[in-house]
Amino acid sequence: MIRILVVVPYEELYDQVRSFVGTIDPHGLSFQLEHLVGTSARVVKLTDVDIVVVRGITGRAIARENPSIHIVEISISSSDLLTALWKCRTCNTSDGVGVVVPDTSICDPVQLQDLTGIPIHVRKAEREEDVYSAIDELHALGVNTMVGGLTLCRRCEALGISHVHIKTGDEAMRRAINEAVSAARSLNRERTRTNLITTVLNSSEDAVFAVNRLGQVIAANSQASQLFLHDWQENLEGCSVDSFFAGGRWQPTLETQVESEAIETINDQLLLVSYTPIMVDSESAGVLVTCKNIEAIRETEQKIRKELSHKGLVAHYHFGNILCENPIMKRLIATAYTYSQVDSNVFIVGETGTGKELFAQSIHNASKRSSQPFVAVNCAALPEHLLESELFGYTEGSFSGAVKGGRMGLFELAHKGTIFLDEIGEMPLQLQAKILRVLQEREIRRIGGDMVVPVDVRIISATNINIFDRVQKGLFRQDLYYRINLLNIKIPPLRQRPEDIDLIFRHFVTRYAKELGKKVPAIDPDVASIMQGFHWQGNIRELRNFSERMAILNESGTITRADVESYYLFDDRGHLQQNLFEHPKMEKGEAQFPLSRLLAESGMDKDAFARSLGISRTTLWRRLREEKAGT
Repeated sequence: MIRILVVVPYEELYDQVRSFVGTIDPHGLSFQLEHLVGTSARVVKLTDVDIVVVRGITGRAIARENPSIHIVEISISSSDLLTALWKCRTCNTSDGVGVVVPDTSICDPVQLQDLTGIPIHVRKAEREEDVYSAIDELHALGVNTMVGGLTLCRRCEALGISHVHIKTGDEAMRRAINEAVSAARSLNRERTRTNLITTVLNSSEDAVFAVNRLGQVIAANSQASQLFLHDWQENLEGCSVDSFFAGGRWQPTLETQVESEAIETINDQLLLVSYTPIMVDSESAGVLVTCKNIEAIRETEQKIRKELSHKGLVAHYHFGNILCENPIMKRLIATAYTYSQVDSNVFIVGETGTGKELFAQSIHNASKRSSQPFVAVNCAALPEHLLESELFGYTEGSFSGAVKGGRMGLFELAHKGTIFLDEIGEMPLQLQAKILRVLQEREIRRIGGDMVVPVDVRIISATNINIFDRVQKGLFRQDLYYRINLLNIKIPPLRQRPEDIDLIFRHFVTRYAKELGKKVPAIDPDVASIMQGFHWQGNIRELRNFSERMAILNESGTITRADVESYYLFDDRGHLQQNLFEHPKMEKGEAQFPLSRLLAESGMDKDAFARSLGISRTTLWRRLREEKAGT
């Protein structure tokens, strides 16, 4: 809100001024009308207004006492003066008329005398005492009629001297008020801009200040005050930059007009200091200095990249997502939770599709690093040179195709969090040495860079191969193996936990049916028994795909053994499964292969084998005996 004080020159104008002000759009404006005379301290000392519309010596006195207030002067026109002089015809003007005004540019005595036929004596008066002196001087010269403002009129009245008041016309008041409104709109825009800049500066986590060509601070935020003066409330404005930042490189930036950056230590903090020239009319008017905390920069980059791509940066799974009834799996989950409470490296071994990343994400989410990034990378999926740049990042121009500004690597992205190195056994030997350095030194160096970057990362690695065999063959570093294998987990394949198959199958069928907008189908009990007899070479991943297929293809509302046989022949992975499907009831004489041979080739114990056939253990024993007796 811009506050405008209109000093009405004389009381007769009050109604006209009030009426005109009422026609102005009041948005962002506040008007106050007063009748002030003279230059006393009570009159001219103002504290609660932004713009004053005023005339004469009162206006000049207010301007002197309140330099921050914008003054709009109500000008005295030649027409106003001539009107006052015309009234002097009825007065004693034999010795001329004295004209006392703050601005004598409108008073050419010769021209006025020619126009009025009256001798004119002009005196300039910018203060109240000047008015008194001018009256005394002119009266001493024999001038008995005075023309001027209200201060002059009151003084002449007290002295018994004839006087005429120069009154401001209605048009002059309108012009002055309109000028004040225009100034108010500009001031409001400038104030909004200033407040915006101040808000932006103070909302920044960085310390920011600007210096002029002389090295004096012309703007600064509270963060800069805290950094350099150790006090948020102190103000850096007006200080010499050398008094608190003598080592700054602002002057070369001022001279070259080229942005620059440097890593500097200020009050025991490692900061990235940026220098940006402030250009006015193609010339350097100063320099903007921004001090960024390097740790904060890393955290900001993490947030930005997390928003750009959630894949590999967020752990979605928890231990509660691991479905199992198998006692070995339950013990593994308890062990993994214990591992999650410490920062040591974890090594997970398991066949493809057993849920190694599920365990890795669960360990991360149960740890104190859960609010930080989880970054996953498949070490077998990328060529060596690409894997190195992905893990460690690179600087600008370090190789052909490098993006401008370089790129942060996955280890930096995982700072304060966890990095999951899947299929680490496939990692090239050269990169293994660099991974070992990260584990030992807790720092990385970008490709093409000459600066080490400290990182705080927990490493969880995984493999589906016999990594110790690779160590013995010289394909995997022994020292790295013992570093990553501090805490280990071996996840059993699905075929070794048959009691979990039906639980997981039902979970995925329910999930995919709901996603498809279909009714969740019922599942016949004998479906579980036949599925438990399959080897599931792809483990849970294969079971999930099979479950999705069942959910998609089922139309009857019930998944039966016949559906499994009809829709899924397990890709012809051996005669065992085919024969199990071909002889579900195992009636005597129907099997193309001896039952004992099928049992031996299945790798299952008699209980599991019986369940896979949909028969009881007693029936299996009886038929094996009958088969043996028949031979």
